[in-house]
Amino acid sequence: MSGNPPACIVLTTPQWIEKCLEKGCTIFDFPPGREPRGIRKLVSGSVCLILARPSSKTPRSEWTFVGEFTVKSVKHVRGEEFSAYASRAVEVGTPFPKPGEASWIIEFENLVKYDKPVKLAECSDVRTSTSREPLSEWVITGFTYIKPEDAPSVVEAIRKKGFARERCPSHDELVKELLEIGEWLNFIVKREEPTPDNVYRIDVTWREVEDHAPIKVFEVEVSGDVDKALIRLAHAHDKWRCEQLWLIVSDEAKAERAKKLIEPRLKGSFARIKDKVKILGCEELHNMYTNLKSHKKLLTSMSKRL
Repeated sequence: MSGNPPACIVLTTPQWIEKCLEKGCTIFDFPPGREPRGIRKLVSGSVCLILARPSSKTPRSEWTFVGEFTVKSVKHVRGEEFSAYASRAVEVGTPFPKPGEASWIIEFENLVKYDKPVKLAECSDVRTSTSREPLSEWVITGFTYIKPEDAPSVVEAIRKKGFARERCPSHDELVKELLEIGEWLNFIVKREEPTPDNVYRIDVTWREVEDHAPIKVFEVEVSGDVDKALIRLAHAHDKWRCEQLWLIVSDEAKAERAKKLIEPRLKGSFARIKDKVKILGCEELHNMYTNLKSHKKLLTSMSKRL
């Protein structure tokens, strides 16, 4: 059984995400009297892909994935209770429930708008493990449930299409840059250092004294599988008690965007390292390296420890 949370697609209008971002809302509500099939299976950390349909006359091929949000909780709310949530929702396309009615709602966080809207017609290469048709041909209504075993691949496929990408250096190039920056800062640096129990090899470690444990460790994850990188960082923390755990990501060029996407993973088994993990986009690391390189001698002199 997959350890991933399920995901879903919610169908709304382009105006919904714009008004939500403007208002800072955190509630997605469904039409009163309907129970979206599979909504009870969503859990904290599930990702909901936002599919926008401008009007009922818009061809399916022109429907677009405009962003996503992360589930905090799912509730069935009576109209009499909805006033407690109304200030965090927007009434666009779907009317709020009235007294005597009831609606399912999703309380969410980390609302993200994609750099480039992804047309449903562009998703002919996105499939699940069991679907006969690609995503571009799915029957999509107001809510579409995506099984846990398929959620990561579908979500990542849409993200890759929706986020603008700059050229990111390779894994080896980024590791080399981390090693050089550490040397300029007078740290003792090591590449692919094994943990004390030899379970994992960590991409880069920085320490102040040779015989001491590293105080900073780095994992470069360019394949998009951040869960594996977090497992290695968590293990390094358990064995070395590092001050900082750095995760270098390539899926998102900017760290702030990466944080919104990765923070939901820093729960459960990763909660113990939540305050230790630092996230940096590969382009930001590369730009910093490029800017520092011309000043490396001065940087080494200024950071020298007496």
